[in-house]
Amino acid sequence: MDLKDWAPIYRKIVEDFKFDRERDLTGGLILKDLTGRLKNNIPQERLKEIIEGKTVYVVGAGPSIKRHIKILKTLKDRGVIISADGATKALLEEGILPDIVVSDLDGDMESIVESNRRGSIVVVHAHGDNIPKIKRYLGELNNIVGSYQVPCQIPGLINCGGFTDGDRCCFLAEHYRAKRIVLCGMDFGEYITKYSRPNLRREVERGDNIKIKKLRYARELIEYLKDCGRCPILSIEEWIRCQR
Repeated sequence: MDLKDWAPIYRKIVEDFKFDRERDLTGGLILKDLTGRLKNNIPQERLKEIIEGKTVYVVGAGPSIKRHIKILKTLKDRGVIISADGATKALLEEGILPDIVVSDLDGDMESIVESNRRGSIVVVHAHGDNIPKIKRYLGELNNIVGSYQVPCQIPGLINCGGFTDGDRCCFLAEHYRAKRIVLCGMDFGEYITKYSRPNLRREVERGDNIKIKKLRYARELIEYLKDCGRCPILSIEEWIRCQR
């Protein structure tokens, strides 16, 4: 997505959630500075090498995650797996190592660090609310690509569009020309799992109003990609039916 196309979408999100654009920008600049000092980033072209022309399975942390991972495990060709933040823990529990993890570092960090140690690239996303986590965890990660959300140029980081970790995975796959995007564990409803919010007392709970609102935006943004993007987007159930 071009920044000029992303700008009005970002502006609407900032106004709706009362986010601080300048703090979002500060988060991106801090991420750029830290990766420059730590030297733990990789060339952005590596993402294109992995994604271009491939079937990309985007795994979110919604209530359907376990059921969809079981389906994923039956496939002979899993293509490329991109995990949205806390969904990484569920994948590792089932013996699946994602190729790429997209995270703003509020999921289960032990799983994200472990996945990265075993070879997953982590696309670390910066915004105004996660600056302390960037400072805390960035030094524990290697083979990362930094991302940000303000519609201006920050050399060394990427901005492919997207708001939540889940839809940001889809924008990333679209940007790097995936053949198709297959959604797993992407429910967009009112209920969330412990993989999305590790501090939940139960496996699945109703999200708070802000979380539900974010999920609605995620759905809208993926619908936008379906209408305006190059590659088809379908659920894993739809993809299985296509192969019969």
